[in-house]
Amino acid sequence: MSRDENTALVALFSFLAGGLVGAGVALLLAPQSGKKTRKQIREFADDVKEQASEYAEKVKEKVF
Repeated sequence: MSRDENTALVALFSFLAGGLVGAGVALLLAPQSGKKTRKQIREFADDVKEQASEYAEKVKEKVF
């Protein structure tokens, strides 16, 4: 993997991590019940987990 590809991956990961943190803060500060907030966090975490798995598979295909 070249230096440019590494830089692009780091930038992408940083962008995604920032988005996750921002979404988490927004959920925690939203004026709604704790039960609803916990449900949204769980659903969001499941979505992120699925997307991360798909991304990891794509990276594996490119690298190997």
